[in-house]
Amino acid sequence: MIVAPFEEAVFVPSNPDNPTGAQITVLHGDPVTGPSTMLMRFKKGVSPLHIHSSDYQVVVIEGAMKHWSVGQTEAGAKPLGPGSYWFQPGDKAHSDACLIDECLLYIVWAGKRDGRLATDSDS
Repeated sequence: MIVAPFEEAVFVPSNPDNPTGAQITVLHGDPVTGPSTMLMRFKKGVSPLHIHSSDYQVVVIEGAMKHWSVGQTEAGAKPLGPGSYWFQPGDKAHSDACLIDECLLYIVWAGKRDGRLATDSDS
């Protein structure tokens, strides 16, 4: 059994090279080697088009997000408020935006959590 009070969560940068970017706290598993569950905090803004090798599922806990893939635009993506869900297949380029000061997401990764910027050959 795992019990994780939110008040005790310790958020760390999801990318150590960008300490002011998205922050995560791991709830279960190891995101470096395999499946995991985490909370992620984003500040207002748009992430560049990127790719993860594993599938993941998201539920928006707080804030308003947009999520879209290659061939779509941020303008055409629907705002996703608390309780909204998306499934992102691995190896598919996508982007995200937090529309307010801060967003909080619950994420379940099917495998390791990795990422890279998308290239022209990824479209």
